[in-house]
Amino acid sequence: MSLYQVQKLVQSVNRDPESRSRFLESRKSFAQEFELTDEERDALVNMNLYDLYDMGVHPLLLRPFTIIHGVSEPDYLQAIRERG
Repeated sequence: MSLYQVQKLVQSVNRDPESRSRFLESRKSFAQEFELTDEERDALVNMNLYDLYDMGVHPLLLRPFTIIHGVSEPDYLQAIRERG
């Protein structure tokens, strides 16, 4: 697992408008620019918040990432607390 690469992608989307635009345009294509496992790529492309949180993505990176994608606070909290 390459948690560093996952967090690097998330931080890039959070902080860089160009990266954010590219990720929103094609998650899969953008994710291919990082050294990710299949599991990590799948979690990012499908926005599986539980898996990202369970992998160890820091909440201070994950929450802004979810806000960018329109995930409400209650939905975010439910997603990281429950599998599914």
